[in-house]
Amino acid sequence: MVLAKMDYLIGKMLELTTAIFLAISVIITFVQVVFRYVLEQPLSWSQEALMISFLYSILFGSALAIKNREHLSVDLFENMSKELDRILKAVEFIVVGVVIVTLFYYGYELVRDNFRSGQIIGILPINKGYVYLAVPLSALFMFYYHVKKVFR
Repeated sequence: MVLAKMDYLIGKMLELTTAIFLAISVIITFVQVVFRYVLEQPLSWSQEALMISFLYSILFGSALAIKNREHLSVDLFENMSKELDRILKAVEFIVVGVVIVTLFYYGYELVRDNFRSGQIIGILPINKGYVYLAVPLSALFMFYYHVKKVFR
């Protein structure tokens, strides 16, 4: 009961976060076009803010895609035996798991190094570590949903 509620809350939080960052991306793009072409006063910060919001929406959206099994797949072997199907699914599970763990590890390293350096993003006074924090955070959610597939 508690785990089901926690799972539900994590899923809703990811959906909300992805939707918010995607909406921010659309709004910033619209405002950027209006300021650049209508008012002829381009915004200096809009490109960087757009990149950050787009990055977060993509990475958290990827975790949602793993949760909902919506990633692209190709059916090469439609009429294969159940044994071969199990073997290929096990290989797929291991490869995807290794990629997610690698994403988390190097994402963590990237965040740590950027917080240590204190480097900020161009014109915005935001530490790059906060931007790159999306990588290991989304990898944690991806790993959670990836491992959860085994217990379904």
